[in-house]
Amino acid sequence: MIELHRVSKHYPNGHLALDNVCLKIAAGEFVFLTGHSGAGKSTLLKLLAAIEPISDGQLIVAKQNLKTISTRRIPYLRRQIGIILQTPNLLMNKSVFDNVALPLVVAGYSYKEISSRVRAVLAKVCLAKHENRFPYELSGGEQQRIAIARAIINKPALLLADEPTGNLDPHLANEIMCLFEQFNRLGMTIIIASHDLELVRRFGHRQLILAEGKLIEAELATA
Repeated sequence: MIELHRVSKHYPNGHLALDNVCLKIAAGEFVFLTGHSGAGKSTLLKLLAAIEPISDGQLIVAKQNLKTISTRRIPYLRRQIGIILQTPNLLMNKSVFDNVALPLVVAGYSYKEISSRVRAVLAKVCLAKHENRFPYELSGGEQQRIAIARAIINKPALLLADEPTGNLDPHLANEIMCLFEQFNRLGMTIIIASHDLELVRRFGHRQLILAEGKLIEAELATA
């Protein structure tokens, strides 16, 4: 599903965000990215989603070489990827329903199918009663749940999540992680960046530790 061969990312100001990273993640895996603030977790997720280009090396995602992929192919790649960033990036002038429905609208689904799927996923993230409200009327944690619902609405092959439970209380964070596990059991590849080591250890999936842009791989998170 994902292969990184000596991937580096450096910015024009000279900052080296990722340094010679080699990594393979199989289809259907559930992986945690951990590390200190600024270790490169968010950068790695952005490279995997083709939000930013790599500087050196080779990066393969869903059989696409992101070093050489054409601009017109990127939207097709992203249809296979659900993305949850630290900032929800919601449309504040659209309802919760419309925010979550957006990927299905773009993909051309019928209103009947959109309505059914949106209401089902809103129920799973405990937002069913808020479908007609606007994001600015809701809390930060609720806005994050809107972003999670939007990311999984089209059942992507790959889900990338950057601190998806950072604004949630422990109980809801645990529920959201259990939801991710449900999708993983259905075959979705999931990569979650998190600073919550207790949560990471509790779920016990493979843990990838970043430090100063370099990768240390641990087979399993340990208690």
